[in-house]
Amino acid sequence: MKPRYAVYFVPEPGTALAKLGSALLGRDSETGCPVSQPRFPGFMEEELRALTADARRYGLHATLKAPFFLKEGMTEPDLLLFADRFVMGRQSIVLPRLLVKRIGAFFALVLSEETPPEREASQRINTLAADTVSLFDPFRTAPSGVEIARRNPQKLSARQLKLLAKWGYPYVFDEYRFHFTLTNKLGDDAAADVVQKRLEAYFQAVCHAPLDLSSLCICKQIVPGAEFMLLQRFYFPDIPASG
Repeated sequence: MKPRYAVYFVPEPGTALAKLGSALLGRDSETGCPVSQPRFPGFMEEELRALTADARRYGLHATLKAPFFLKEGMTEPDLLLFADRFVMGRQSIVLPRLLVKRIGAFFALVLSEETPPEREASQRINTLAADTVSLFDPFRTAPSGVEIARRNPQKLSARQLKLLAKWGYPYVFDEYRFHFTLTNKLGDDAAADVVQKRLEAYFQAVCHAPLDLSSLCICKQIVPGAEFMLLQRFYFPDIPASG
């Protein structure tokens, strides 16, 4: 089986987000090694592990370009070389504030967009994600019917279906939302309310501190179903903003 690749933002090791997020998922986002999960009042150890199972497989990350198989003729070194060139001339983005929010049926850390600086940071992230989707696309092979089916096309809007057909993923460009997935889907609203309060308390320090997005990562899944591992991190050069 061929490996899959993805372009993610993975919090840098040693940061509060990396430590807390890795602990919650039970897996170090940088090394892939198991990490002891925290004690959540009202949750048995196996319950928390089950609640974070899907997110753990991908590791703590924010998607810039969703997982894809390499197109025939493209190689992993080609992809890494392009990533190195892609970051040249780009600037770090400071994200003023994160929030714990329910997206559909799962919980994630998302960007606050309440103030002008927060909305500006969100726009810069959206631009970076759009560039990543379009400029890395020559490396992506068209998804198979099985991969398309995994996206539940019957639940997508007409716009999302068009994006899926053209880009292999429905949540890009105007449908994109920067986020760090924290849990599996929860069907019980009462249980979801409890989970949200506990996640907000757990991530309180992270949510009230700026986050510096200063790199992007190429991550790799050796075979379908395996965990995604960080292959290489690429830092944006430290170029002062003009004006």
